[in-house]
Amino acid sequence: MCSGQTMQGRDISMMKKLTSAILIFFDFHIKGKQYYFRKRLQLLLLFGTLLAVFLLLRVTWLTQMEECCKPSSFSFKNATVFKSNCLPDDLQRHMATIGNGFIGHVVYGDTIFLNGVYNGVEGHSHRARIPATCALQLTAKDMVLSPNYMLDVGNGVFTETQENEYLKLTYTVFAHREYSKLLICNVQAEAFKHDIVLQTRNNKGKDTEDFDVISSSMFDKGIHHIHIRTKEQEIAHTSPGHSTRSSLTDVYMYYDDIPPTIQLKKGVQMFTWITSIYVNDNGAKKAYEIAKKTSFTDLLDSHTSAWHRIWSTGAIEIDGNLQLSQAVYGSLYYLYSSLPVQNDPNWQFYGLSPGGLAHGRHHEDYQGHVFWDQETWMFPPILLLQPDMAKHQLNIRVEHLEGAFQKAQNFSYRGAMYPWESAFSGDEVCPWYPATELENHVTGDIAFAFWQYMHMTDDQDFIDLAQPVIEGIAQFWESRVTYNNSKALYDINAVMGPDEWHFPVNNSCYTNFIAKISLLLPSIAFPSKADTPEINKWMDIASKMYIPFDEQKKYHPEYDGYDPEDNQTLSAEGTPNRLVKQADVVLLGFPLMLDMPDEVRKNDLAIYEKVTSERGPAMTWAMFAVGWLELEEYEKAAELFQRNMQYVVEPFKVWSENKHGEGAVNFITGMGGFLQAILFGYGGIRIKVDRLDLNPVLPPDSSKLIIKHLDYKGGSFSFKIEEDTVVVQQLEAAVHDFILHVYSSGTNYTLQLNKPQMFPRGKAALLSTLIYSAKL
Repeated sequence: MCSGQTMQGRDISMMKKLTSAILIFFDFHIKGKQYYFRKRLQLLLLFGTLLAVFLLLRVTWLTQMEECCKPSSFSFKNATVFKSNCLPDDLQRHMATIGNGFIGHVVYGDTIFLNGVYNGVEGHSHRARIPATCALQLTAKDMVLSPNYMLDVGNGVFTETQENEYLKLTYTVFAHREYSKLLICNVQAEAFKHDIVLQTRNNKGKDTEDFDVISSSMFDKGIHHIHIRTKEQEIAHTSPGHSTRSSLTDVYMYYDDIPPTIQLKKGVQMFTWITSIYVNDNGAKKAYEIAKKTSFTDLLDSHTSAWHRIWSTGAIEIDGNLQLSQAVYGSLYYLYSSLPVQNDPNWQFYGLSPGGLAHGRHHEDYQGHVFWDQETWMFPPILLLQPDMAKHQLNIRVEHLEGAFQKAQNFSYRGAMYPWESAFSGDEVCPWYPATELENHVTGDIAFAFWQYMHMTDDQDFIDLAQPVIEGIAQFWESRVTYNNSKALYDINAVMGPDEWHFPVNNSCYTNFIAKISLLLPSIAFPSKADTPEINKWMDIASKMYIPFDEQKKYHPEYDGYDPEDNQTLSAEGTPNRLVKQADVVLLGFPLMLDMPDEVRKNDLAIYEKVTSERGPAMTWAMFAVGWLELEEYEKAAELFQRNMQYVVEPFKVWSENKHGEGAVNFITGMGGFLQAILFGYGGIRIKVDRLDLNPVLPPDSSKLIIKHLDYKGGSFSFKIEEDTVVVQQLEAAVHDFILHVYSSGTNYTLQLNKPQMFPRGKAALLSTLIYSAKL
């Protein structure tokens, strides 16, 4: 085994030997009284040579030391365990988070957030802050301890270890994955002498400004029981032009009192403190009682088992590139920890916010609001790996349909116009006026997510449940378009596309095409109604939707009048008019899959790369990488993919919205874009109406890419991609069989359960036999 201590010992030994040799040389010449100039010169040359040899050996040692500190080989554990002996400078922003889809918490932070619990009126609505109950900072009186920190995303656990020759402390904290109302913290103390005083400090921060305390009591044995209620309704029931879903939220807590000091005995002692939180008292009390009757070992086992079930049904592994593999596992962990596994009949899931479940306080991290980020950036990778979790993301749009209908009426449109930002009520809570009126593409983004879900799952029951959403969105776009007689096409005027630096503009390329998809969706989702006058009208508008295109330059202008060479005029945000904030037109190729020649796709990528701001958000460069991979320009793709990695904040793989740790955190929007670059970029996956296409290639510096338990049409599959081959294996059966079609040879393979099927790396397709038979 190579260690720093061993190498340091070799270094010292080496220095002693060299020093001894030099002294012997000096002694020889002095005793021989050979003081001639030639001998002196030889002496200097020899000393210089010995010094050079020493320095060379020293550099070799440092190189060996660096290599020794790297993991010796790839393993699941290496990829899912993030260790450090120091913490980020900005603990509140860049610290690891724990969560289970209901509870979110920044480790050591002063706050607990809950899914769907907001306080504040309209644009001031934000996640309601609950003071932390087990954000412990441990010290030992009159002792200095050496700390180490570990986020184990494979098990969903954060651990801090402190130790010296007299004491070893292990602090463990997690939001229980099986019992989602529970937050568990545990301290194991191993004392090697008597009378050590353990000091605990819970970082609960200031009193919350978001809740009124309805009641507070303390039971025997140090059990706190608190009932709190949010102070402000998101939307007043009497407000004109709003839905009536808003109300105050009650939260009930049972949690253990943590003593400020504990006298430790010699030996091993364990202390466990439970926090149970829920939106009704009975649920919080029952979860607390279950936890108190259960040993810490059993609580930990059930928690990690639940995480293992998640990983065993949806993961991505990369061999040969540990840094990339850790970034992938970290991104999946932070997304998964903000999502529920099962539906809670008493408290629905309220959606994914750009900062995840552990962020969103007042005026920070988008206040926990739900944007287009959920459907466009976070939803696709979750859909492929955990479709049940993805369904939760769409279900909140069904539940919040009333607010979308109301917003459309407020702006004199028909149908469902979804808010740019939503929280508890489903009404518009965006504090920035231009986006509330102009950034209409979010409505189309929601429709496209339903399109993707429909073609990946065949869950027609849910699609039927969402019929009012799908048809309401089409009705909105029908009322939003304007027929242009001179072009004999439909325009959409006065909008803001994904590029939020330009508004209002006419005929945003992205907005118009997402509207077209939305108008076509009802005819695809409900074929029995395809010949009705309403659906025929929507199909007619879709067929005549104007999509801006420059015939001379062979590219898509972002909107009418956009000039990528305009350095003179300024945008509405005061930036040069040619500059683009983030991915916009490049999204036409993916994920929207607008059919276009390679020349046009390449021009779109090249032109918009030059004008896209370096200050833009994390997910942008992932989409450029996907585009270049689609064109099989792998070096260019790797360059853009690497830009995407600049937003990862070490040591716990937290993402920031902008580079250098700036902007919103923990930016799961960027993680979603990054994971799409892996799945749809390097995995080459495309969701088509009748098949799942794939054209994979290995990510940079990797020897193997494995997509585990990708779910398609009721079946589950693994894909192992290597340099020259791909192996597909069906892991779970569906009601029908599946065919693997290899384009280069025209070969069809009928997949058999748990039997690997290898083919040369290249373009292939996965089809259900039901669809394949219908095509024949």
